[in-house]
Amino acid sequence: MKAVLSLAISNTLLVSSLAVADASYQETTQITGGTLVDSLKSSPFLRLGGASAKKLFDPINKLVLVHGNQMAIVSATWSEIIDIDQETTTRIDNEKKTYSVTTFTEMRQAFKDAPKKLEQAQAQMQQQPAATPNSQAPQLQITFDVSTSDTGETKLVNGQTCKEQIFTIKAHITDPNADPAQGPTTMTYNYADEVWTTPDPPEVRAVQDFYQRYAKKLMEGIDVSAMMKAVKPMISGSALAPMFAGNPGLGSAMQEMAKKMEVEQAKIRGTRVLEITRLGGDIPAGTATAGAPPATGDVATQAATQAATDSAASQAGSRFGGLGSLVTRGVAGAFAKRNADKPASSAPPATPTAPTSAVLYETTTQKSQFSEETVPPDAFQVPSGYKKIASPMQQMAAAAK
Repeated sequence: MKAVLSLAISNTLLVSSLAVADASYQETTQITGGTLVDSLKSSPFLRLGGASAKKLFDPINKLVLVHGNQMAIVSATWSEIIDIDQETTTRIDNEKKTYSVTTFTEMRQAFKDAPKKLEQAQAQMQQQPAATPNSQAPQLQITFDVSTSDTGETKLVNGQTCKEQIFTIKAHITDPNADPAQGPTTMTYNYADEVWTTPDPPEVRAVQDFYQRYAKKLMEGIDVSAMMKAVKPMISGSALAPMFAGNPGLGSAMQEMAKKMEVEQAKIRGTRVLEITRLGGDIPAGTATAGAPPATGDVATQAATQAATDSAASQAGSRFGGLGSLVTRGVAGAFAKRNADKPASSAPPATPTAPTSAVLYETTTQKSQFSEETVPPDAFQVPSGYKKIASPMQQMAAAAK
């Protein structure tokens, strides 16, 4: 239990030792890689950004503890305590040494008011002038490939025997009116989720059972059918139709992707003990970036590389949006990094015959330290000396008056 205790902050778990816990586990999320991350780490950003910037790549730990009808989620900066019997949710700010309490009654009232507020929001959206097609703006076409595959691989992860599945989304964005001579006409964005799952351990089932009891208690007296009726236009996308009037194909593509995601995600069952998420993209062969000269110590070569990268990124950004520019720069960064240590050559680089890929951003999330020992009462108490303040829900209600 030493690893569990190391996460429990002294001013939140005021105990010298953890006796047996009903159910607990630790969840850790960390930015673990990508060309964009590599660029940030080597830039002055971390040196000049202060303490918060330096912690950007540190792991974020949460300890989840359940004891009967009480749950505590403990992190380094905040904690949340849900008490089903007392019908309260307490939010603790460990940095400001404050806490706020939201009652189930207040939350139920918000749920009851939600359908009316959603209808008002939808009415306002419908009243807004619809976007009209702009002949000067590219009418982008977008298609999605969504899939889940079983790799057949298994391994022991944090004491659990897990199997591997890969969930992927590929978004192919094409400008049908673009001139191929001016650059790529299609950009592909990649989202890949490497998931290692195991049948739900007892600790996870205890948490799931808690949330079922919590939802049942919280939703007492709530007309769920009315809420779903109000939410349905948002889910189906019909309420957002005016936003896609300039390019209706985009709206239908997004709805189709949502349907595919629901089907493919349902194939991933059990507890996600380890999950590695990667976001990036492909640059078609023959672009300025893909054929950029290697990064060497030669100033002229570096200037040529930068010029090619800026040109390609600018085109991608104007044609495919900000992410297109980032993908282009990410590919260039990956290309330059691979060639940084190579000797300079007078021969021109070979033209790639396949798209060049880059992972811009990678995060890793894992669950560990599964335990069925008993959680001490102190885990569900506000630390001494903390000041009570109004909850965000109470602040919004006061502002609306």
